[in-house]
Amino acid sequence: MKKSKCLLLTLLFFIAMSNTSICIEKNNILNKDILINNVEKDDIKISIEDINIVEEKISVGDVYNSSAIISMNVRNNSKYDIELSNIDVYPYQGGKPVKYFVSTANEDIQGFIGNIKGGEDKDIKMGITLHNTKDPIKLELNNIEDKSKEQIVHSINIK
Repeated sequence: MKKSKCLLLTLLFFIAMSNTSICIEKNNILNKDILINNVEKDDIKISIEDINIVEEKISVGDVYNSSAIISMNVRNNSKYDIELSNIDVYPYQGGKPVKYFVSTANEDIQGFIGNIKGGEDKDIKMGITLHNTKDPIKLELNNIEDKSKEQIVHSINIK
């Protein structure tokens, strides 16, 4: 009797663990700010607002299984204007590089394009291709105008 109960509990455990769903750990990504240097320390504040996973194949040079649209707010804490194209973004997933893309035709996915005046902020969206929907996305960001050449790494968990 004990063996059958143990076997039944083990079987139920494995069934429960195999039924997974895709979700974003929003508590881990929201309200975490990314600070990037410009002329002074921590001039640029990037807040990740939302992530939308699109589970369709996408071709951006190579074919990827899915993509993510990352919505963020970029705030310029400096008194100087900032050119957003000076912020380099290098996305990775599972240790492998993925592509960063923009699309202005069908959607408003403009990425790091345009200027932000001192004290202003701007909402932007950028697209990232994904190898899968399990491994976290790692963003490496740096500002080419930063004299210290500091590189910021930020992980976004996907479950």
